[in-house]
Amino acid sequence: MPDCNNIVRAMFFISLFGYARVLENGLVRTPPMGWMSWGYYMCGADCEQNPDKCLDEKLILSVADTFYNEGYQEAGFEYIIIDDCWSEHHRDRDGRLVPDSLRFPNGMKYISDYIHSRNLKFGMYTNVADVTCMRYQGSKGHFKVDADTFAQWGVDYIKVDGCFVGEQYLNNAYIHFGGYLNKTNRPMVYSCSWPYYIEFIHNKKPDYPTISKHCNLWRNYHDVVTSWSAVKNIIQHYEDEYSGLEKYHGPGHWNDPDMLIFGTDSLTEAQSKIHISVYAMLSAPLLLSCDMTRVKGYEKNLLLNLDLMAIARDPLGIMARPYRIDYITLWVKPRMPRKGDIYPSYSLALVNVSGQKRTITVRPSNYGLNCTDGYSVMDIFSKRFLKNITFEDSIDVTVPSEDVILYTLFPL
Repeated sequence: MPDCNNIVRAMFFISLFGYARVLENGLVRTPPMGWMSWGYYMCGADCEQNPDKCLDEKLILSVADTFYNEGYQEAGFEYIIIDDCWSEHHRDRDGRLVPDSLRFPNGMKYISDYIHSRNLKFGMYTNVADVTCMRYQGSKGHFKVDADTFAQWGVDYIKVDGCFVGEQYLNNAYIHFGGYLNKTNRPMVYSCSWPYYIEFIHNKKPDYPTISKHCNLWRNYHDVVTSWSAVKNIIQHYEDEYSGLEKYHGPGHWNDPDMLIFGTDSLTEAQSKIHISVYAMLSAPLLLSCDMTRVKGYEKNLLLNLDLMAIARDPLGIMARPYRIDYITLWVKPRMPRKGDIYPSYSLALVNVSGQKRTITVRPSNYGLNCTDGYSVMDIFSKRFLKNITFEDSIDVTVPSEDVILYTLFPL
């Protein structure tokens, strides 16, 4: 068993002081939360043939209204991001990107202003190649004019893809485009797909010290699709790769496991709890991608559970450490509030993706909990305090099949 006290101390120093090499533009000090079009609407350009999957102005404004009117904003959801397929296939005479005139008739500045009027934030998409992944206008050869255009439109978040280019170009392009974004003097969250393409397309090891220096968040595994197996694969990846990823993760710089698939009829209620609980424990971005009118009641309850969102948005931004205990993965996350300068609170997620219920015994002292006055145990889903324990006590937990038990232990 590793020395958990030393691990926790190291995590706190990292969280408090950061890495000297990490991008510090003051943005996304907690993981970004919001909505992105791609996972559900995909390209969404053929509105006549497929009106239910139409990516257009009406859709984007409706998401802003939902966030504003239904409590999502208060829970922390603020970014509304248009992914690929939003532009015309040509630039204007000055070389600038042009929004699709039929689907976005009032232009992007109109959408940006509307979103900002709701005190929300606006995001867009481009690719570092000549074309985007879906063959719309890319930014290669236009980095400066595109950065300036996004700034003029009031963009707060830019997702930059890496299709159709070589390894060396990728390694230079993300740095150069980020530089042009910074020169606009408009704060824009910089989301990079850089490590994904390096690892899975070019079969090389991503240079995370450099990536974390230039990007606020980065995709480093396959796209999620609307299936439970895809979610399980993502969770397993982050469990397997924890030791190589956690050191670059924290306020202002986040590993991004891709979107939540709520509102797509893809998961059971218990599977949905696992999906969002693990993401919250990872301090991962929480970006929905769905028709917001199709979010089920239990999904909305999870998204608006402020105790769960407090885990996701904890200011320390620590990526939970996984421990395998038979068929259960125990994720352990030190978090605020602290008692004095010594004893943090902890969230514990016991995740069972197997086909039958499992019972395990957890002794908090084995995982770094050492407050001599003990802890008060809160069940995050019921929002009830269950009991007080000493750090040397054991907790017997039965986790149903494909489900999660999520506690926060507050020092007394």
